Amino acid sequence: MAQPDGERLPPDLLDPSDTRLAAPTPYEVLLGDVDHILSEWRDLVRLEPWTRIPAERLIDSFPEILPRLIRLAESGAPHMDEELKGHITDGHGFLRREDALPLLAVAEEWSHLKRACGNVLARRGVPERAIGTAMQRLDVLVDDAIGYTLRGYYRLELDGLRGKGLERRDSGVHDRRSGSTDRRTRGEPG
Repeated sequence: MAQPDGERLPPDLLDPSDTRLAAPTPYEVLLGDVDHILSEWRDLVRLEPWTRIPAERLIDSFPEILPRLIRLAESGAPHMDEELKGHITDGHGFLRREDALPLLAVAEEWSHLKRACGNVLARRGVPERAIGTAMQRLDVLVDDAIGYTLRGYYRLELDGLRGKGLERRDSGVHDRRSGSTDRRTRGEPG
């Protein structure tokens, strides 16, 4: 029997006479329909002026990125793994700049991709509550994906800032502007 949020129950709690046993999770539906999601996405963006770039460049690395995003959402991961971050930054964001996509289009295309996922789930008859849960998990990861796409889009400028204090954010060095120190204790972390 499937749980209300679309997750499956452990095998020892399943009732073999329940006909809903074969119902896939929303993530299984999405993974099985990646081509339909991308087709839906293309339908959603077809009227956007920025989609006039060649079809192979428009789709670029989405066929590799999307299944990995779905698997991370299924696992409940709050962030992307390093490999996927790099793939989105280099294989998607940087190429969007080369294609001269307007900055707003970079975020719009991810919004359209989320909508395509929701549309496919609804057409496949996935319960609304399960769709909501799956889309919340995807939304968190898509927010990250937008950020890494922008990092790739602005890679040249960001590389130019290296050595000028920008790397402090990733180095684990305490940032005095974070407000996490209590100045009454002689500047020691509070």
